[in-house]
Amino acid sequence: MNLPVLSNVLLILLAVGVIAVRQMTWRPVLGGRDWTFPMVAVVAGAAFLLQSLNGRALGVIDVVAFVVEVVIALGVGAGMGAIAHIRPLARPAGYVPETAGLSAKAAAQALAEFETRTGPWGLGLWVVLIGVRVGLTFAFESLGSHLGVSTGMILLVLAANRASRILVLHRRLDALRHAGARGGSARMMVP
Repeated sequence: MNLPVLSNVLLILLAVGVIAVRQMTWRPVLGGRDWTFPMVAVVAGAAFLLQSLNGRALGVIDVVAFVVEVVIALGVGAGMGAIAHIRPLARPAGYVPETAGLSAKAAAQALAEFETRTGPWGLGLWVVLIGVRVGLTFAFESLGSHLGVSTGMILLVLAANRASRILVLHRRLDALRHAGARGGSARMMVP
């Protein structure tokens, strides 16, 4: 096993572990701060992807690998956002968040209205995404893709998955807020 393959395996295992824990625990929805990881992963992924080209031209199979993997990641992320459990954060009556002197993340947590998790089904979708990613890595490598097997592609797939999940989740939260303002009810899933 060479160093790039080993580093990709370690990156995948780290991502699997971190996101698996996040799938199973309740976490506050932080609004705009939820987009931090996808943005960082896109920048890092694009940098690694450009570096992995190493002066070579993009081939058709590289473009196909990119499109296929990103489309799958977007679909699985949308599924994760759609099945996510959402519940309002328990706050004492008359709670007024104090954000003075807090870091941006701590302030976002203090202002959060909802928390979410995807639970076992989300974890299952995450495992499916990783399995498909590993399978496609071998397939695209056998077809001669340089990008399909790169660390940059892994980061872009993660970014696409997380961004799609966040987009669907935030739209659901907007619908909940809108329905609450009208006095109606919207789909809120709380186990």
